[in-house]
Amino acid sequence: MARTSASDQTGRETRTRILKAALEQFSERGYAGTSITAIAKAAGLSAPGVLHHFPDKQTLLLAVLEDRGRLVADEQDIKYEDLSLSDALELMVRTVEENVHDRAVIRLEHLCALAPGDSSELAAHWSRLRLERLRGASEVVAERALRDGEVSAVERNDITGMADLIIATLVGLEHLWLLDENFDMVAGMRIFTKMLANQLGLPRSEG
Repeated sequence: MARTSASDQTGRETRTRILKAALEQFSERGYAGTSITAIAKAAGLSAPGVLHHFPDKQTLLLAVLEDRGRLVADEQDIKYEDLSLSDALELMVRTVEENVHDRAVIRLEHLCALAPGDSSELAAHWSRLRLERLRGASEVVAERALRDGEVSAVERNDITGMADLIIATLVGLEHLWLLDENFDMVAGMRIFTKMLANQLGLPRSEG
């Protein structure tokens, strides 16, 4: 039993090392430009050693995305339908604050969004799904706010447009940050959420 437990622990540690190396390689070179051999070298393993844990490159990429691509709300088990608009705007800022610590993940996300070719279509699809989840979350919060009378300035037909504006702002700030690591995308998101809160007539935050 002890031997099995030690073996399992070694396997988990090796898998974690592979995922870390794969994230670094994919985010720097893209999917098409990354080989299993390069990932194996970065992880200090042989190519067969990597393939023992992940049968092919596509499976490995999806494992990286699933391991590192969760939203802040997912991590903290937050339900969007329970959030006030003010809380939802603050969650957006916290999401950007967390993303600052995951530059490689965000870079990979942007690469996947525009990934060409069938070989990386699953990754591009994952990226689109992430944006759809963000859009859906924004719509859920807005619908609840309208239903409960939290705001009256937003017409129901404007909900989708507002959600798209939030997504565009987030993606745009990330893009500027990827081009220049010194760009303060957290400050940019705080400015945007304050403008949006003012437009919706929400109470001013002290933050």
